[in-house]
Amino acid sequence: MPSSNRLPDAVASTKILSGLAVALASLAAVALLFPHPLADAFFTAWVVFAVILAGIGAIGAWTRRRALLWVAALLLSGLSVIGMWSIGALLAPAAFAMLGAAAVSLRAAPRPGSRESILAEPPSDLDIVRRVPAGVALAALGAGLAYDGIVRRTLFTRGCLNETLGCALAVTRWDAVGLALVGLTAVAIGGRLIWRQVTIGWVLATAHER
Repeated sequence: MPSSNRLPDAVASTKILSGLAVALASLAAVALLFPHPLADAFFTAWVVFAVILAGIGAIGAWTRRRALLWVAALLLSGLSVIGMWSIGALLAPAAFAMLGAAAVSLRAAPRPGSRESILAEPPSDLDIVRRVPAGVALAALGAGLAYDGIVRRTLFTRGCLNETLGCALAVTRWDAVGLALVGLTAVAIGGRLIWRQVTIGWVLATAHER
């Protein structure tokens, strides 16, 4: 009984922390980009990307999708660490709030109906065993494609003296961008497949214990 009383608090806390992360990321964006938001297109893109990550994390929190929340929290934290000498300091509060939301979400109950749907039509052990390697292979293939597009081919043909939006678009290698996007999509699908099988296995294991 005590644990069930804590579940609504965990869900509410996750939502509050994720909303706080969005607010902090938005305030950081205003502070970083004001008063000339398009003076440096590359810098602006990273700042906007951070706000988008915070928004994605909030969607994961409010829809109780832990995988989406954790991915956003880890990417936002990584961005704040990588950019510690530029945007990282102002993004760190948002990253901490999102990580807090992800951590608290582990104490929350699953989405309504998700456990019941798994137990109603449980997959066979063979299906789970097949899907996990498929997810790993897809994620590995996607990582290779993303590496090829981002690192080996590089996303830009050259640098810009004045990093305006026009120059950024002109020097972008769109074939490499497309390859990187395909790779990142494959990683996301593979990761989702793995996470789903882990969740199913956990639900079935806890059901058998009862």
